[in-house]
Amino acid sequence: MADGNNAQPLSTKPIPGGTTRVLIADDDHVNRLILKAILAKEGYAVEVAENGREAVEKFDAWQPDLVLMDIMMPVLDGYEATRQIKDLAGDSFVPVIFLTALSDEAALARCVAVGGDDFLTKPYSRIILKAKIDALERVRRLHVTLRRQRDELAGHQRRLMQEHQVAEKVLAKIVHSGNLDAPQIKYMLSPMAIFNGDMLLAARKPSGGLHVILGDFTGHGLSAAIGTVPVADIFYGMTDKGFSIRDILATINDKLRVILPTDVFFAAALLELDATHSKLTIWNGGNPDVLIRRRNGHVDALPSDHLPLGVIENDQLDRGVRVVEIEAGDRVFAFSDGFIEARDASGQMFGIERLTATLAGEPQADALFDDLLRALGDFVGGLSLGDDLSLIEITCDPGWATTRTTEVPRAFRPRAPMRWSLVIELVPETLRSIDPLPLVMHLMMDLQGLQEHREQLYAVLMELFSNALDHGLLRLDSSMKQTPDGFVRYYELRKQRLAELDHGSVRLELQHSPDGQGGLLHFTVEDDGAGFDHAQVFAPLQQNVSFFGRGIPLLKSICDRLEYSGSGNHVEAIYRWGRKEASSLSD
Repeated sequence: MADGNNAQPLSTKPIPGGTTRVLIADDDHVNRLILKAILAKEGYAVEVAENGREAVEKFDAWQPDLVLMDIMMPVLDGYEATRQIKDLAGDSFVPVIFLTALSDEAALARCVAVGGDDFLTKPYSRIILKAKIDALERVRRLHVTLRRQRDELAGHQRRLMQEHQVAEKVLAKIVHSGNLDAPQIKYMLSPMAIFNGDMLLAARKPSGGLHVILGDFTGHGLSAAIGTVPVADIFYGMTDKGFSIRDILATINDKLRVILPTDVFFAAALLELDATHSKLTIWNGGNPDVLIRRRNGHVDALPSDHLPLGVIENDQLDRGVRVVEIEAGDRVFAFSDGFIEARDASGQMFGIERLTATLAGEPQADALFDDLLRALGDFVGGLSLGDDLSLIEITCDPGWATTRTTEVPRAFRPRAPMRWSLVIELVPETLRSIDPLPLVMHLMMDLQGLQEHREQLYAVLMELFSNALDHGLLRLDSSMKQTPDGFVRYYELRKQRLAELDHGSVRLELQHSPDGQGGLLHFTVEDDGAGFDHAQVFAPLQQNVSFFGRGIPLLKSICDRLEYSGSGNHVEAIYRWGRKEASSLSD
């Protein structure tokens, strides 16, 4: 209803020039005229309503920027009209100024409670009215700006989350956990964000042992996680081909030196667990101590003795590894610095000493992993961790050598038998610089597709080659491994004699010939060293719990024929495949 004029339909068109739109709700005709005249003179666009219900309807239709609301009105009072208007406004800020002659505090408090933003007392002052409207209009425009920025940020956040989800799926396919689900492994990863620089991977070696890498890139989030992609690719690819951790870490270092900025590096511990020979080989560059909890409760610490990866060039990188004797039931623990640097309410760190004491003090070995997590949780209380956190426990188990954890894809199963041969002769310089076994294995897999036999074939190659090099050329005695000190001394002496070797060679010949729907692999390994006592009688493989004398019994259990000649520096072995694959070859 218009004031003394014919009713005019409301215009929902935008007001030119960004003019502020004001709705006046007052049942007093004179008050409406006075307020409308004052506001129109100040350049505001104005609509009026003579009761609360009409005010709500006009607000819904016209969407004003500000409302002047009388309290005492017929049909619907100002309190209820304001409450409904605020509901209609939703999360938009529409200021409501109550028009009142009341001075009762309870009534004024109710105005605020239903959503009022200010008061204007009667009689009206043009200057005060304009000042209040302008002040609330500034607040409203600020609120509009904040809403727009909030919506933009929400849109950016949605897009970012979508990109994160895609990146997470891609990273999960590349940086997968590998064999962390093996029964001998317990682990925990606690990242601070979706992407993080902590890395924990495990992969079985072709010989049946295990490779593990636990590391931490500088920083947090996506920038730290990017480096995990090439590391995972190198780690899985080279482990699958049979390369040692010395070769793997050198390749990782070379790659990181190329792709990482100068202030980013990768602190990492690489572990190689060889159940067949009861040894742990470790390289630790910048990571916390790796701990071995022995069956008797004693804890050995293997500290970092190298720089992190990605810091120096390969020609300066120390690839020296530490070889340690392990026994069935020993447990190896590796963790990131986030574990020992976790702090309690007083700022004190958990520390390596507290961790070691927890391992040494628990008589039940199976409870060690859970005890560590419980001890850390009790220490930090309800505080959040200040860093990414990784922990792994590996129980030394001879079953690694015989347990297959993954099925070979059909595409990698044996090809139709072919006739081929391969000859490699290695002299001292070559023996010091490369490990030929991964290369030979790779050729065998490519030529014949014997993925299902890779563990047995790697074991044959490794034993034949190691006997020729260690016993033939380097004249090492495996009986040194009877004691822990002798075990360490054996590998120290091996490293020394290989560095000093200036003559001699190892010749490796492989011949493959079809045999029905399978084939025969004929291995011949010859060295020009002094040989060794190959005829020595050792305990059967299953009964031999010592750290030497398992190689030849293992070869006899795998090969169809094993024959040493001369002083032990010439050996021939025949491995037959195809008995179980006949049906697959005819598919």
